[in-house]
Amino acid sequence: KHRIAFDVTHPNETMPFAWPKVFLITNGAAAKDCSVVVILRHDAIPYAMNNDLWAKYKFGELFKINDPLTKAPAVRNPFWEPKTGDYTVPGIGNVDIGINQLMQEGVLFCACDVAITVFSAVTAAGMNGNAAEIKKEWEAGLLPGVQLVPSGVWAVGRVQEHGCSYCFAG
Repeated sequence: KHRIAFDVTHPNETMPFAWPKVFLITNGAAAKDCSVVVILRHDAIPYAMNNDLWAKYKFGELFKINDPLTKAPAVRNPFWEPKTGDYTVPGIGNVDIGINQLMQEGVLFCACDVAITVFSAVTAAGMNGNAAEIKKEWEAGLLPGVQLVPSGVWAVGRVQEHGCSYCFAG
């Protein structure tokens, strides 16, 4: 009944994860009546990947994403299984906006294959690595439940064809 897609092209702090949560809790409808898709593309693709890849490839430095607790470049995916206190709102307290938490509420996540192809090739060039091997490693390191899609713009088009409203989230 209520469908929305959040288009995430850049990290944009907590917004790509807070807005889906706000959509779910303010709709006045049962969760089964809401459909939320988060499309991770361009500079937001590391959010689709596991902590090992964040540490190995220094995604925090590469994509300019700081850890909410240390305020230093993140060496973990700050939205995968976040720690208590990572995300708080004045007057509300701790908020559950981790990818795993949102997935438990039915939020769907997808990642852009074109962006993964490009950024893995750029990363490979910077470290004299093999682009195909790094891309394969990144694909294997996608978080459980994240769907790889041909491109983020493909996903933006498809969700709108299926009745989702569009929201730019970063």
